[in-house]
Amino acid sequence: LEVLRYQSKKSKEEGVFRLSALIQTKPPNGRNAGGKSSNAGGGGSVAVKPIPRNYNPKDESKTGNGRVCHIEWKHLLAMPTPSNQSPSRNDQRIPTRHLLSVKTDTGAKHQVRALLALAGETPIAGDLRYGNNRSGRGGGRVDGPLPDGSVALHARSVFMPTVSLGGMEFLKDEPFVADIPNKWMDFFGICEDDVKGLQD
Repeated sequence: LEVLRYQSKKSKEEGVFRLSALIQTKPPNGRNAGGKSSNAGGGGSVAVKPIPRNYNPKDESKTGNGRVCHIEWKHLLAMPTPSNQSPSRNDQRIPTRHLLSVKTDTGAKHQVRALLALAGETPIAGDLRYGNNRSGRGGGRVDGPLPDGSVALHARSVFMPTVSLGGMEFLKDEPFVADIPNKWMDFFGICEDDVKGLQD
C-alpha cells in the first residue's frame, strides 16, 4: 500500500489519492504453436507508461502513445488473511490485503487492473494478467489465482447521469449498488456487513 501511495498524488478530498498514466492497447499476442489465437478471449492487454513531462494531449492521436487515464482510490479496510491460506513461495509471511474504493474517469480497457498493478505496483488479488510484476521495480506480485479463478475486482456502484438506454434511466438519479461477492468471506474473511458505510 505504501508503494501505491508513493506513486499517487493526494487529492483535495481526505484520504483520496489519484493515480495517472498513459494506457495503450496492445494487440493480441498472435498465434500459438497450433496456429490458433493465443488469446482466446479476443483483444489484447494494455501497456501502462508514465506520463511524460512534456506530454501534450493534442498530440495523442499523432504519437500513438495511448490515452491518459486516471483512477481515484481510497483505502477502506485492511483485510485479515484467512487461516486456510499459506505463505507465497518466495516469502514466509502472508501479505496483508487491502480493500480499496476506486473511481474511474473513463471506460478504458482494464484501466483499474492495469493502473493498480503496473503504475501503482499494487496488483489486484487473483489478477494473473497484470499481477506478474515483470517490470522488476518491486511492489506487489500475484502468485496464483483466487480459488474460483476470478479477479477480486467488483463494481460496487454504477452511476450514469447521462445514460439514455431503455430501462436504465434509474441510474441518472442515484447509483446502483451491488453487495460484495459472498465468496469474499472465504477468500478474504469479509462480508457485506464489514464494508457497509465504509465508502463516503
